[in-house]
Amino acid sequence: MHGIRLPPPYRAFLSSVGDGGVGPGYGLQGLSRWRSVELPGGLARVELGDAAATGLRVVDAGGVEATVLLVTGPHSGRLVDVGAGVSARLRPEEDFLSWYAAWLESADLPGVAPRGESVLVEVLSTADEAERIRAVHELGALDALSDDTVGLVGSLALRDPSSRVRYQAVELLGELGDEVVGVLVGAVRDGKRSVGRRALVHVMRLAGATPAWQEALGAMRSTGDDVGVRIAEDLESRRLLGAVLPPGGA
Repeated sequence: MHGIRLPPPYRAFLSSVGDGGVGPGYGLQGLSRWRSVELPGGLARVELGDAAATGLRVVDAGGVEATVLLVTGPHSGRLVDVGAGVSARLRPEEDFLSWYAAWLESADLPGVAPRGESVLVEVLSTADEAERIRAVHELGALDALSDDTVGLVGSLALRDPSSRVRYQAVELLGELGDEVVGVLVGAVRDGKRSVGRRALVHVMRLAGATPAWQEALGAMRSTGDDVGVRIAEDLESRRLLGAVLPPGGA
């Protein structure tokens, strides 16, 4: 998978327990969400001191905050907590299974009763960036969203003043289906490169065999984001070779 060998404890978890799992918040993120096309999303580049490593996002805490399982470098197999504006923090546990056990033990799993859609929609109008991010994240855990709420999330993805809120809104839209592809194509042009790259990946996942993908390619090529353009060209070449089969593909 992308030339990466998963650490043995994580492979053992996947084979004996399954892809994803219970845990605080919305649990353990599975590989299935990004297996076929993700380059900038499920795979993360983590700076640790003077070194850099590649990892898998195994916990999404909202926005760009996450817990990452390192799969390259001297700390391969260990986990780090990452977030915007702070240095990555290496977890003390030596491997995935030890970390997962500690994660479960440290959490109050019953937690607080989930908030409903109407309450979360109200929160989206607040000035508190962190609360808006959390509200979008919680909306993603609901079984279904009304058309009005989907439209509101689309507006956040394109126009919210916080790039972290826009990123989280793009993440949610990527889970909804091809009815939001037009919004995601627009988000590819986002001035924050991480938002645009993430939107690009979701367009490939949802509509890589349609004109929308070609529009997204053109949008990324016009941004001046050299890394984003390389990601786009790589995804397109893999699509043409049949290495990526998005919905609607042959």
